[in-house]
Amino acid sequence: LEYKRPVFSTVYADYVVHEQYRHEFMNQPRARAALLHGALIWQLALHSIGFNELPSVLDGISQEAIPFGLMLSVNGQTYFNDELSEEEVDFICRTYHIYDNAGNVGKISWWPRPQAWAMSGLNVGFWSTWCEQWFQKCLNNI
Repeated sequence: LEYKRPVFSTVYADYVVHEQYRHEFMNQPRARAALLHGALIWQLALHSIGFNELPSVLDGISQEAIPFGLMLSVNGQTYFNDELSEEEVDFICRTYHIYDNAGNVGKISWWPRPQAWAMSGLNVGFWSTWCEQWFQKCLNNI
């Protein structure tokens, strides 16, 4: 048997509404985790809140870092930092979970998820000119 994804098509209006929700999300303390994530997640966060908010990343962990963030233990010391959950990453990338008739789940998204970005040729460890050109081209094609 051949597996085919169900026909699914995204619409521009959905993306416009999603951008509004993402902007609202980036006005919460969890925005720091998105900015610290780096790569495309960082760029999407920055696109939502603008450069003026970047200094807030340096203010230290948010109040949500302890219940929702990353906990590290080093030499008997416990440290916390903000980190996004998988659901938050899915939200930022605007991921859809598509079910087929057999109950299998596939994921498609407007933006590449971190695993796909890591495997791309654009993942060079910093936001390069090529990354910015690619991002702007994708925005213009939406």
